[in-house]
Amino acid sequence: MFIIVFNPSFCTALYNMCKLTCLFVHIQMLFCAYSNVMIIQVMHYLSRSMESRIEQALESHPVIILTGPRQVGKSTLLEHADFLKHWKYLTLDDPDILDQAKEDPKGLLWGDGPVIIDEVQRRPELLLTIKYLVDQTKGRRKFILSGSGNVSLRQAPRETLAGRAKYLHLTGLNFRELHGLPPEDGALSQIWNNSSFPKVGSAPSADIPAAVWRGGLPGVALAANERVALERQSGYIDTYIQRDIQDLVKIRHPENFRGLMENLALATGWESVQAELGNTCGETRSNVSRYMSLLLDTNLLHELRGYSTKGERAYKQSKFYWFDSGVACYLSNIHSENALKNKDVKGRYFENLVLQQILSWTFLQIISPEIYYWKPKTAEAEVDFVVRFGTETIGIEVKSSEKVDFGDTKSMRAFLHAHPDASRGIIVYGGREIFPVATNIAAIPWTAL
Repeated sequence: MFIIVFNPSFCTALYNMCKLTCLFVHIQMLFCAYSNVMIIQVMHYLSRSMESRIEQALESHPVIILTGPRQVGKSTLLEHADFLKHWKYLTLDDPDILDQAKEDPKGLLWGDGPVIIDEVQRRPELLLTIKYLVDQTKGRRKFILSGSGNVSLRQAPRETLAGRAKYLHLTGLNFRELHGLPPEDGALSQIWNNSSFPKVGSAPSADIPAAVWRGGLPGVALAANERVALERQSGYIDTYIQRDIQDLVKIRHPENFRGLMENLALATGWESVQAELGNTCGETRSNVSRYMSLLLDTNLLHELRGYSTKGERAYKQSKFYWFDSGVACYLSNIHSENALKNKDVKGRYFENLVLQQILSWTFLQIISPEIYYWKPKTAEAEVDFVVRFGTETIGIEVKSSEKVDFGDTKSMRAFLHAHPDASRGIIVYGGREIFPVATNIAAIPWTAL
């Protein structure tokens, strides 16, 4: 939204009001022949579902470690969440603070108030001082540490902050966050909290190709147009993925690593064999295994194993999905929304987008649900996702079409028949209506998750 203001004093008042209501405000002065014109671009801070989870975790842990891929919004959340307004915010992107963290860590953290330390992976040794301060105050001193989901950040706290820290993982924006919808009203929350399907009704509509192609990275999802989104996708791959990974491990042939990422993106939602991936990207099997472990450890890639019960003949080979459907599209040379109009292409990347919504929900739970896929060897059936949470198991099948009927439940009915422990099934689709489509199976729009 743009507001054109001709009165600078009014502009100042408006600026202060926007700060109080948690809005981002950008002011640009334009000089014309007659007067100064101020153009204010006002953008809302999008509240994140993770905010309430952090508040909850702080009740039981003195230290919260917020991880996640770069550019998913960790710093923005920590700087703008209402409940953190009174916290001291430090970022190790600031050279002076980075130096003090090394030379005088106690002085940097002097006081007794709660502290946020962003980009903490730049000074892992700071964690020893945090451990000392937490122990000295018997857990009353609170800290939130944040950084990209790299291996060094994930390993160091486990050694120094054992029993004191809670790991939380932030994903990109999900649909509910993008549209200001409360997480507790989502279909997944209702199913597990109320042990029933959501009420029959309508859900918001959304353009699937656009949503899949943009994904959930805030800079891409909120870009003004497709060209800007593409520029940001390109920069993200080159800057944040390839370079960050090379900071962690020496990669002798970066072009082969890029080829592996592209082949994993092209194989989104398919069973993948490391030997085959090695052949297509020109790398040894051992290097492919090492690189894939890094992608998994940094939360850029998600692995789903096959689901089976005792004695069941089902595939157990892993499937892989990228943390973001937009990144998967870019790595697959899908550089426009129109390319996803092809039904065969759209389906697999739409699966990736739906998995993002599911993962975003799972990371909010105290005990993380497990996610699998199901593909029996004895029948032509497949269920895209099987979610186990506590004692309950639910199958989730994804259809990109705007309509589903009884015929679309064949695989789900086979899954429920083969697994009496699975109570219900969901057909996630591209339409807007929530309705029962078969016994213990409901059709639910992806926008309702």
